[in-house]
Amino acid sequence: MSSANLVQVTYMKEAAYGVKPVPPLSGVTLNTARFTSEGLSGTPTTTESAAIRTDRMSGGQVVTGLDVVGPIDYELAPDQFFDDFFEAGMMSTWVAVETVNTTVTLTPDPTDNQKATLTLGAEFANLIPGVLVTFTPAGRDQVVCSVISVDTPSTVFTVATKRGEEAVTGETLDVNIPAYLDIGTTQTSFLIGKAYQDVIVESTTDEHSQTYLGELVSGFSVNATYGEIVTGAFNMNGNGYEQEAPSFAQQVETDGGTITPAGTSNPLNASIDVPLVTSDGLATTFCIENFTIELDNGLNSQTCIGRAAPIGYSLGTAAINITANIYNSNTSYEAFMPAKLTQTPVSMTFTMQNQQGGFAFHLPAVQLSFPDPNAAGQNEDAMLEASGVAKVGPNGESALRIYKL
Repeated sequence: MSSANLVQVTYMKEAAYGVKPVPPLSGVTLNTARFTSEGLSGTPTTTESAAIRTDRMSGGQVVTGLDVVGPIDYELAPDQFFDDFFEAGMMSTWVAVETVNTTVTLTPDPTDNQKATLTLGAEFANLIPGVLVTFTPAGRDQVVCSVISVDTPSTVFTVATKRGEEAVTGETLDVNIPAYLDIGTTQTSFLIGKAYQDVIVESTTDEHSQTYLGELVSGFSVNATYGEIVTGAFNMNGNGYEQEAPSFAQQVETDGGTITPAGTSNPLNASIDVPLVTSDGLATTFCIENFTIELDNGLNSQTCIGRAAPIGYSLGTAAINITANIYNSNTSYEAFMPAKLTQTPVSMTFTMQNQQGGFAFHLPAVQLSFPDPNAAGQNEDAMLEASGVAKVGPNGESALRIYKL
């Protein structure tokens, strides 16, 4: 009997695509994945012989290919695992945080508790509409703002904030554009090991395991629903597969390498850890019950005679789909209903953050379609059941940007 609780998934970025490090492995560091379930597999494709036999028996089947694919399902949390796999999924690398140390005054708008004026004592030229800016006042949690407009070049801005954000008066702070990822073309591949820690070769301590090589993030999803932890999945495509005992992690440990344990930061939830959602730059006043963002990198496998698994994958279009269930109200109706016939894009930003950090997802041009809100039944809420795509921004901006908060 084998327990899912004793399945260990470890990974490392590959120095060369699909190439496994050779011993000694003393310089290797493996990270432990955070997951709720996984479907990683090297699954053979088979073809049954069509040979005619007078005894009417089958001639059997042969392996004609190998699919090295599968999902890693997760609960989203501030963690190195997500930093690494979002980077691979966006086919990009993290752009470092940009910081200006200056005096900060945040003045809440008395007519709108999700809007404020941000005044800086020094210029910050890259604070433009749609960009996130963060700072941490003394004795308070980090403040996250989305720039709505530039009122005085590079120093005074109208910003969207979480509901009821407190004022800041003339504190000297680090003002940051957080580290972020845009969609790119850089393929980051992983070696991933899966070991069954309670399935041991007889009379040894060797764990049965599989090692997957050339693993690319073919896509990912992020799902947020009120009252639930934010979940999702990284979908993986690989080009190599081995069955090993001892496991690759055991080999690394034996040679003096390092296994970094899984992180323990709290997962993010969609009820209280999503303090700011914007539509066309403004903080939303309508109510969203749930939303999902999905990215598919459109990987095309390159299959060659003489190789069971694909030798690699070419990049297709980075297709981004978004769905949302939005309560029908005056503000949501006016925000979305007129645009569904014209397909006028709207920008949307979703922030997810707890005291240990988080992420924000910015989509500069979302086109949504949905049926008219309907009366589904007695005592039911009328909803805008929206779905659509995120396209390239009006000035060529990435269709999706992920910030690390």
